[in-house]
Amino acid sequence: MRIAFIRQRYRATGGAERYLASLVAAMASAGHTVHLFANSWTDPPPGVALRRVPVPAGPAFVRILGFAWIAHRMTRRGNFDLIHSFDRTIRPDLYRAGDGCHQAWLDRRRAVEGGLTRSFDRLNPLHRSLLILERHLFQGGCHRIIANSRMVQEEILRYYGAPRSAIQVIYTGVDLDRFRPACGVEGERARFRRSLGVEPDDPVLLFAGSGFERKGLRFLLQAIGRMQGMRGLRVWVLGTGNLHRARTLAHRLGIADRVHFAGPVAEPEAWMTAADLFVLPTIYDPFSNACLEAMACGLPVITTAGNGVAEVLEKWCTGSVIGDPRDVRGLVDHITEFLNPARRKERGAAARACAEAFPAEGHLKQMLATYEDVVKEIQP
Repeated sequence: MRIAFIRQRYRATGGAERYLASLVAAMASAGHTVHLFANSWTDPPPGVALRRVPVPAGPAFVRILGFAWIAHRMTRRGNFDLIHSFDRTIRPDLYRAGDGCHQAWLDRRRAVEGGLTRSFDRLNPLHRSLLILERHLFQGGCHRIIANSRMVQEEILRYYGAPRSAIQVIYTGVDLDRFRPACGVEGERARFRRSLGVEPDDPVLLFAGSGFERKGLRFLLQAIGRMQGMRGLRVWVLGTGNLHRARTLAHRLGIADRVHFAGPVAEPEAWMTAADLFVLPTIYDPFSNACLEAMACGLPVITTAGNGVAEVLEKWCTGSVIGDPRDVRGLVDHITEFLNPARRKERGAAARACAEAFPAEGHLKQMLATYEDVVKEIQP
C-alpha cells in the first residue's frame, strides 16, 4: 500500500507527535510505502520518504491555508492508495481529528475567558481559516473521519451535522514497554529526583502539554498556591507555552521555588516514573496522549470533563474528573486526596491496568484495518 501522511510540523516531542511517529514507523516497518508530507520535521523514522511542502510567508492563517492547498496538490499527484491527513487540509481520503473540533474549543474557551475573547475570536482570521477548513472536512471533504474520543465524535455531529457513519472512534494506544512503572528501578527514580533537588518522600505533581493556556496550567498553579502548607510539594511542568506568564504567576503566588519548568522533553517517561500524580486541568483536549502515557507509568491522573481521556477514567475508575477547570478548590481537594500515601500504590496499579487495555499494537491493527476498508471503498 502506498500511503501519504500529511502533517505541517513533524517533531520528536509532544504526545500527538509521538503518536504520529509511531504510526508512520509501524506502517513503514510493515512493508508499506510511506511518504511524509510536511513543511518541517525532526528525527523522521527510517524507511520514510520525506516530501517538503513549501508554505507561503505571512501570518499564521496564510501559512495554514497555503499548506492545506499545496499539500492537497502534491499528494493528489502522487498516485497514492491512501492519503491520511493529521492537519486540516483539502480532500484527504482520511482525516484524524486529533486536534478535536475547533469550534468546540472556541466555545469552551469563551466560557472560561469571558465575552471579550468571543469578540476577538470572531475577528481573528486564524480562527476563521481553521473553521473554514474544518467545515470542509466535516461536511463531506474526506471519506472517513477518525475521532480519538466519543467526545470529539459528538462535537462533530453537533456542530457540523456530519453523518455518524462517516466518523469512527479509535482511542489512541500507548507503548507499554516504553511507558511502564519504575518496578525494579527505584534507584533510577531516586537519582532522577535527587538531580532536581527532590527528596524521596516529597510529593511531586507532573503537568505535560503544549499550550499552557489551553491545558490549564494556571489552574494547577493556583491550586498549588493554596497548598503551601503541604511539606515538600513540587510541580514539574513539561511542554511549551507562554513561559514568562507562567513564571510570573508562580512568583506572584509565592510558589516559584516549588515549580520546575523543564520545557519540551524527548523522554517524558523518566519524569513520569519519578512523579507521584499527573494533573492536567485542561480547558479542552480531544484525548490527551500524555494522560494515557502517565497511567502506563503507574501515575494516577486528575483531569477535566473537557478531556476525552475522561471517558476512560470514568469507565475504569482510575483517576478523577473535574467538571470545570476553574474549580481550583475542587482541584486542591482531589490532589490532596490522591496524594494519600496509603492509597498511592493501589491507585498506581489501577492506572497501569487501565493503560494496558490500550496497547499500541492493538491501536495499529485498528488503523490498518481502517486503511484497508477505506481503500476498498474509494477504489473505482
